[in-house]
Amino acid sequence: MQMSRILFAIFFTCLSYSTYGNRTDEHDFHFSRLALDWNPETNTWQCILRVFTDDLERGLSEADGSEQNWRLGDRREHKRSDSAIENYFANHWIGEWGPSPSIGIQWIYVGKEVDFDLTYIYIETNTLESPLPIKITSNGFFELFEDQVNEITFNVEGESKREWLSAESPAFQITSMTP
Repeated sequence: MQMSRILFAIFFTCLSYSTYGNRTDEHDFHFSRLALDWNPETNTWQCILRVFTDDLERGLSEADGSEQNWRLGDRREHKRSDSAIENYFANHWIGEWGPSPSIGIQWIYVGKEVDFDLTYIYIETNTLESPLPIKITSNGFFELFEDQVNEITFNVEGESKREWLSAESPAFQITSMTP
């Protein structure tokens, strides 16, 4: 009886490793969240992009045109990780500021934190005269997942607006915080 329990435990453990190892997606939904917080002291947007680490690594490999083992957050992290992340963000989250014609926003990569399956990317903008109007176009991870959604949240002096961007609707412009 004890031997059959041990064999069942070994069988199910091997089955779970086999199933996990063959999965192409580590999670069922594909989502990122970019929070933009206006800092009136510096006249900059301070941003945090939260993404799934495996999606980011896959996006970096796709952009690099190779199958790199980025090992984000690992002591053996690829030496080009930070510059690859900076480039990926700049190419997939496009910001424009001001009335038409708009001025392109310059993103300044501050750094990242990897917390196992989530990566937090810290970005700041160049100095702007005012927070609005601002337009964000995001196609981050659209090249990887048909169901990718990128949430954008704008926070200005206690007011907040949120928008969900998808392949069908990849841009959002905000001209005021009032509804």
